[in-house]
Amino acid sequence: MAEPQAEVDPKTTEEMEVPSSDPPENDNDQDAETPKKEKDAKSFDLGDLVWAKMSSFPAWPGRIVKPWKNVKKPAGKKAVRFVFFFGTEDHAWVKEESLKHYEENKATLSKAGKGAKFTKAIDAIEEAIVKNQASKSDMESNEQSVGTPAEGQTTSPYHPPSDDDDDDDDIFLKSISKPTKDYSREPMAGKKKLNSSQSASSPGSSPRKGSNSSSPFTKINTPLASPKKRGRPFKTLEDGEVAKKPTPKKRPSTGASTAAPGKKARSDMSFLSLNLYNSFQAHLAQKGETAKKDIKPTEKKIGFIGLGLMGTGMAMNLIKAGHDVTVWNRTSEKCEEFVKAGASQAETVSDLVSSCDITFSMVSDSEAVRAIVFGENGVLDGISDGKAFVDMSTVDIGTVTGVAEAVQARDGRFLEAPVCGSVQPAMEGSLIIIAAGDKELFDECESCFQSMGKKAFYLTDTGNAARMKLVINMIIGSVMCSFAEGMALADKSGLSQSVLLDILNLGSIANPLISGKGKAILANKYPPAFPLKYQQKDLKLALAMSEQVDQPLPVSSAVNEQYKRAKNMGLGDKDTSAIYKSLTH
Repeated sequence: MAEPQAEVDPKTTEEMEVPSSDPPENDNDQDAETPKKEKDAKSFDLGDLVWAKMSSFPAWPGRIVKPWKNVKKPAGKKAVRFVFFFGTEDHAWVKEESLKHYEENKATLSKAGKGAKFTKAIDAIEEAIVKNQASKSDMESNEQSVGTPAEGQTTSPYHPPSDDDDDDDDIFLKSISKPTKDYSREPMAGKKKLNSSQSASSPGSSPRKGSNSSSPFTKINTPLASPKKRGRPFKTLEDGEVAKKPTPKKRPSTGASTAAPGKKARSDMSFLSLNLYNSFQAHLAQKGETAKKDIKPTEKKIGFIGLGLMGTGMAMNLIKAGHDVTVWNRTSEKCEEFVKAGASQAETVSDLVSSCDITFSMVSDSEAVRAIVFGENGVLDGISDGKAFVDMSTVDIGTVTGVAEAVQARDGRFLEAPVCGSVQPAMEGSLIIIAAGDKELFDECESCFQSMGKKAFYLTDTGNAARMKLVINMIIGSVMCSFAEGMALADKSGLSQSVLLDILNLGSIANPLISGKGKAILANKYPPAFPLKYQQKDLKLALAMSEQVDQPLPVSSAVNEQYKRAKNMGLGDKDTSAIYKSLTH
């Protein structure tokens, strides 16, 4: 899902605020305050592909998109545009004077940057140009107006759910009591070295103080809203001395050790993760669904590794329930908002494991799990007699058994506990947890599992949970592909897809998957609750498992090929429901 975040330089962008009671801004607010003469003479519009220059970084390819509802336009007379940076999840207000049209300046500016992320960004914008041209051709062939950009050309692919957008509400926030049964993990980039940062090659990234390498991360001046009341910022902690020992510690929330004098404190957590978490919590509050009751938090110290979209909700729910939590993330700046919420932060994975009784991890895939376990300053460096490690990622059986043996060889305890559910149930604390391994450890995790999920199953021997999760994901992927085929056939036959969806939702096949993904197809919006590339990966792992037991899977084999085709079409980072698009082109 996500690349490491790039810092938004305060010199070139103004403070972003999350309003508590201000009315939603109109999508066209970027132009609302522009004087008429200046507006008529403007050189940039929504959907324009541009080079955006950030201080101390090369111009980066981006697109001018609609600002998010709860991100205010910065004060000042200079015209600014809300820009999505290709190849990242980053967004920022950028002054028009720092923007240049992409095509007109491509020859010179494309040579100004270097690195894998810059190359990825160039590839992504070129792919967007091809899609724009294809979209215009389709509109012309259908005799539609081509003067206005399509919706996908004016919004960021990470545009969060909006209260003013019925389609987004339907996709993300409906069916609160029934989590959509698809799955997502915390993506990790740069897995070769566990505790080393990637080279800074994206806009807004800057070297971390005291580090030999720079780490790109998002720094957006967004006060964190309380889960109980949207728009109310967390209390800022008082500055304190940082402990010299490499053990978990409370950090000053103001970032005084790195911020320049007179600068305001900045939020370092992924804006997308934070925004989604607050949106879901606010929605639950509006429906009268308050925090879970009767959860008595364990007295054991809890560690949590991986703060992506899934990990954000899971870790925050542990903190809200009153657990003593220490966090670690590859991009360490993401931890700061968790510290403000009451958690501690560890310098390395080994520090976290050695200081906590039970450590949970939620990362993207098998490679990421092996990196945090076997890498330098990893889990094995911190594990000791009695310490426990619980991996909640979806991985292959070989990785699970290998990690279990390594942990147990150091007198540690291990439990695998992959989850059923995507972003929404992770934020709400309504995941389904499938565990296997140490039964005593499973029982000790009861309060944690209650905080993160609505039901936990124990499947005895290590490896069984991974097998069960792959079977479930295989079924989900096959159902999703068959449903997408039905929607495509209905449309091609002149039938109403909306009516088809209504009929299915009233019949025996009705379920949150059909309802939620159907609305995504109707809206032609595919925000990644569970990225398509992960669905294809899980199908591949399920097929490999079938080979080991000599079980034919003809349907799933065909479905896997269709997902591979969709991934090759550039749909891998979109939601799994985007499989529909591969069936209509």
